[in-house]
Amino acid sequence: MIRIKLVHKDTLSCEPIVRRTGDGSLLLVSQCGDTYEPAPGNRVFFFHSYDNGETWTPPEKIYPEDKNAVYCTEVSIIGEKITAYLTIHNGQFLNWRSIMMVSTDNGHTWTNKGPCPFLETYTFVRGKIELKNGNILIPYQHYPVSEAENERLLEKYAGKYKPNGKLFHVGRTDVRIDYVDTGVLLSRDGGETFSKQSCPAFNIRGDTGLPWIWSEPTLAELSDGRIAMLIRVKNEVLWYSESTDGGLSFSEFRKTDIPNPSCKPKLINLPDGKIALIHNGNSAKRNPFSLWISDDDMKTWKYKYIISDFPLNFDYPDGFYENGSLYISIELQRRDILFIEIPMDSLPDAL
Repeated sequence: MIRIKLVHKDTLSCEPIVRRTGDGSLLLVSQCGDTYEPAPGNRVFFFHSYDNGETWTPPEKIYPEDKNAVYCTEVSIIGEKITAYLTIHNGQFLNWRSIMMVSTDNGHTWTNKGPCPFLETYTFVRGKIELKNGNILIPYQHYPVSEAENERLLEKYAGKYKPNGKLFHVGRTDVRIDYVDTGVLLSRDGGETFSKQSCPAFNIRGDTGLPWIWSEPTLAELSDGRIAMLIRVKNEVLWYSESTDGGLSFSEFRKTDIPNPSCKPKLINLPDGKIALIHNGNSAKRNPFSLWISDDDMKTWKYKYIISDFPLNFDYPDGFYENGSLYISIELQRRDILFIEIPMDSLPDAL
């Protein structure tokens, strides 16, 4: 039976990320605070569960208070080291820095280890995968905003408000970039060192007609060792790229036929070569919350399940597979953080 638990309710909750730590507990990290995003009051909290998600501890801040907005885009675990990849900005995605908060005590205390290698500014780091050969890939989306462009935007927009009272969302204005750099950080030594490997540049204006996209890449390893990447573009479908050399290079992006309402998808490798996709199987709205499973390296999606079609938005799913279950974190209507356990044997014919 599918199990759904409320972790936390806030005026805003964005992109909860759940992981299993070394002591067997569950750790969940999420942006909360203020009433919209981005906003100066955005903060990142962490929660623990010691009973497999039935109950959760009260929220605690992962990053010391310094009046900046904070966002978390990935929580990776390599050995005993847990890394939360944070975005620190002024509340408008300006003065955007990308840092790593690291814990070596199962997510109870955190230390600022500075910027992410190669990706110090205007970057969202995304979901790590470990390949069958032991190599590690961490996807990212980076925006080539120069220091001069950052200063221009600060001078033009800092402190300005839209008529509805929200701070100006610079990501949807006149930022002077033409492409998003999407790629992976590749480690062959267990996460000690990384190299930066870029996909072909995705030309934002030329390919989409949009001033900005959140590509939010997600990865899966296919049965023959190829690496599949899906990205979000706009209300239509997901786009696909793949690597045949372990992440050193990727093909040009192409459209798929997977519907997407401009919301982050999440790929998860399952046993026996199957691949799960948790997403909104809809081009128009972030509902329903869907689970698709492919048994042919993502050529087709044989199994399609609706986990919930409760008539509200399900946003930004994440999670992992373990011992016969998917453990999922997701936000409901940008306020409720939900933890969901999906036993695979509760899904007809999936495994």
